[in-house]
Amino acid sequence: MTLTRTSLSSARWLLSAAMFLLVACKKEPAEAPAKSPTPAATASTNPEDSPFPEAALAPTGPTTESVNARLKEPPFKGDLPELQKRGVLRVLVEGTDEDFLPRQGMPKAQDRALLERFGAKHGLTVEFLTVDSFDRLIALLREGRGDVIAADLAVTKDREKQVAFTRPLTRVNEVVVGRRGAENLPRKVEDLAGRTVHVRPSSTFAASLQALAKKEAPGLVIAEAPESAEPEHLVWQVSRGELPLTVVDSHLLKAIETYNTDVEGLFPIAKARPLAWAMRLENPKLRTALNTFLVEFALTEYREQRFTGDLDGIRKRGVLRVLTRNSAVSYYLHKGDQAGFDFHLANMVAKELDVRLEIVVPPTFDELIPWLREGRGDMIAAAMTDTAARRELVSFSRPYLYTNEVLVQRAGAPKIASLDDLKGKTVHVPKGTSHAATLAALKGVHGFNVVEEPEDQEISALLDRLARGEIPYTLTDSHILAAEQVFRDDVEAAFTLPGQGEPAGKDGHYGIAFAVRKENAKLREFLDGFVKKTYRGVEYNMTRRRYFESRRKQPPTSLATADGSISPYDALVQSYAARYGLDWRLMVAQMFQESRFDPKARSYVGAQGLFQVMPVTGKELGFTQLEDPEQGIHAGVKYMHQMLGRVAPEIPFKQRLRFALASYNVGLGHVLDARRLAQEQGLDPNKWFGNVAKAMLMLEKPQHFRRARHGYCRGSEPVKYVSEIQNRYGNYVAVVQH
Repeated sequence: MTLTRTSLSSARWLLSAAMFLLVACKKEPAEAPAKSPTPAATASTNPEDSPFPEAALAPTGPTTESVNARLKEPPFKGDLPELQKRGVLRVLVEGTDEDFLPRQGMPKAQDRALLERFGAKHGLTVEFLTVDSFDRLIALLREGRGDVIAADLAVTKDREKQVAFTRPLTRVNEVVVGRRGAENLPRKVEDLAGRTVHVRPSSTFAASLQALAKKEAPGLVIAEAPESAEPEHLVWQVSRGELPLTVVDSHLLKAIETYNTDVEGLFPIAKARPLAWAMRLENPKLRTALNTFLVEFALTEYREQRFTGDLDGIRKRGVLRVLTRNSAVSYYLHKGDQAGFDFHLANMVAKELDVRLEIVVPPTFDELIPWLREGRGDMIAAAMTDTAARRELVSFSRPYLYTNEVLVQRAGAPKIASLDDLKGKTVHVPKGTSHAATLAALKGVHGFNVVEEPEDQEISALLDRLARGEIPYTLTDSHILAAEQVFRDDVEAAFTLPGQGEPAGKDGHYGIAFAVRKENAKLREFLDGFVKKTYRGVEYNMTRRRYFESRRKQPPTSLATADGSISPYDALVQSYAARYGLDWRLMVAQMFQESRFDPKARSYVGAQGLFQVMPVTGKELGFTQLEDPEQGIHAGVKYMHQMLGRVAPEIPFKQRLRFALASYNVGLGHVLDARRLAQEQGLDPNKWFGNVAKAMLMLEKPQHFRRARHGYCRGSEPVKYVSEIQNRYGNYVAVVQH
């Protein structure tokens, strides 16, 4: 059987026609798509929604140039460190010199926005260089004319010999497309016999069609579309009846169908094709950084969505987002676990509501209220004083803690006893805080000076400077000083300032309270009731003593130490995570969940080491000394990589990560049972939170586990496991950027 193709002259005619039609598209208003709803009207607040929310990914900034305009520049093939010195990331995309029109869900817009975010994270300006012919992309990359290809490039064995690929961005089906309502449309592969399908010859679509032509569809004609013709344009030609059939990726077809209802997906000719970004084989550091970014985005992008609903909406979503600060009082890590007085209370609130707790840490204290009002969080729990000025912007609950403002000096220095003793002296405070306002009102009367430090200067850093003698005095709240003095003795209170303004408590004390949006009256009412019931109760008092009275041998570990480390084993985890294309911070979060960073840990069922791998599994993986940190880490990361590979490829990547974590904890068989049960219950078998996780809990009940292939499962364990790792990972990401 001979495979026939259109002639070269026919291809040239198609190219001319395509260019004409591109111009015609711009001149015919009737062909313009209907205006899409604004992101505010369409954006969902569910963390399980599309991994590419429009509001979070609207492309901005860099313009698109033609790669032809850059060919006179010398080629550049440096890896990530060299790129960062250069300051530019060149991304090769296909298309014309004109910027494309971003449409809701369009893969090209998603890729562009994601890479802009990657660039910003690594200090790189992103330049998008258009390539007018799809088959030139890989050659130009290898020549050093670009650094990354972002063009819906399918991962194939042949291409993997030429370029390196990131972890798949998505997996798609290759779908035959026809004009909706046309007569005699093919409905199965065999119907392609004797038909003509237009695709670019360098595409994987052409290879798939060639394979079909040899067996299932004899006489199939594969017509060569120009390499410069984008698949979207070929679909447009099909919708107008100018071409009979073409093939596109399923995710692109889904986006096209939102505005072009004249096309119809007929059937797939290939399934679960991985699409990825490509870079040179000799750029492993860039590949590792991109893989890390994709893992991070998959698990944390929902944090950028906005939601301003009241208590009912929070309960419906099943998530309470608490805005706080990384400090010795509010929120920090101790031996890898989350801690802090405000964090502990917020966790109690979430349990009372029976929802998941998500911690959101803005860059500065001053951004807490703006982020709350914008809908980036539901409440503030950050040792925030209830003041008249803040009440203009937000509503406060009943106070859950009372405090005074105290002047702090270096321990052992001559002590001053009053504001009058401050005359001629200088006090340092962060700009924009209530303490700065207090001092501004007093300095003229008592003749002292105020130096406003940067607003993101944490009190712990000021106390460090004070203890070293670099500054003479600072002002803070008494409870914050008490928390610091739990583990330090180099600073002390000089005196308590007299009450200023409108104290919310008794005896001149100021109230520390939760803050909510003014329109969220039900949430405020709930928090008032929570504080009334909890304040000075047993758990509250134990928590208060833990953070403000107990003497610790070591200071609390911050979310990241000064050198950016999280655990004693970061370097080992980084090495093996890079080898298997995973984010090391996710692996550290999982390692803490498994062992609390104890390499000698053993579970009641015999699991061993930092990642609690069973000895039989370790032996299968090639490791026999699981208590050795290097072997234990390598085994755990490798096993997680295997779990990820065993989850169905058609599931979105962030969901596969969650399913892989659950499988690591409880076994893939139970996860598969839960997916089947979720489908039976009318839930989404491809989503974890609120769907498969809900079904997993059902597997503890006889009416469900008796019908399950793998029987009884203590479903609460993997549900808690995935949730806690995701939360801890998100918190690591917030403070350890690479």
